[in-house]
Amino acid sequence: MNNKALRIMIADPQHFQRLRLERDFNQQGYYAIAPVSNLEEMLTLLEYGANTFDLVLINARLATSARFNLLDFCLDHSSIQQAFIYDMPERQLAQLSTEVKKRIIFSTIPLPEGTPIRRLLDSNRFSAPV
Repeated sequence: MNNKALRIMIADPQHFQRLRLERDFNQQGYYAIAPVSNLEEMLTLLEYGANTFDLVLINARLATSARFNLLDFCLDHSSIQQAFIYDMPERQLAQLSTEVKKRIIFSTIPLPEGTPIRRLLDSNRFSAPV
C-alpha cells in the first residue's frame, strides 16, 4: 500500500509544468507537495525546512550552472530521501556511474506526468510502513 503522507518537492522553472505534476500527484491522493521555481528556492527549503522530503522531483535544467553539482547535492543531502531528475540530456545520462544511478532516478522525459509518476509511486520505495 502506498504512503499517501509522502512529502514531495517539485523543482521546475516552468510554472505550468509544476502545476501539471502537482495535479497528477493530487489525483493519486498525494497532497503534501512543495512546488519551487528555481534553484535558490529549492536549496532554501531543503536547508531550512523542518522536515525531510520523501521525494524530490527536479527538472535537470534547473541546475545548469557549472558551479553547482546537482548530482552530488542529491546524493549527499540528508533532507532528500529519493531524487528523481527528469529532462536529463541523453549524453549526460550515459556518463553517469552505476552507483549514482542506483541512488537517483533519471529520465530523459521532459515532463514525467501520468504513467512514469504512477510507476514511481507504485514502486516499493514509497510503501507505507507496516
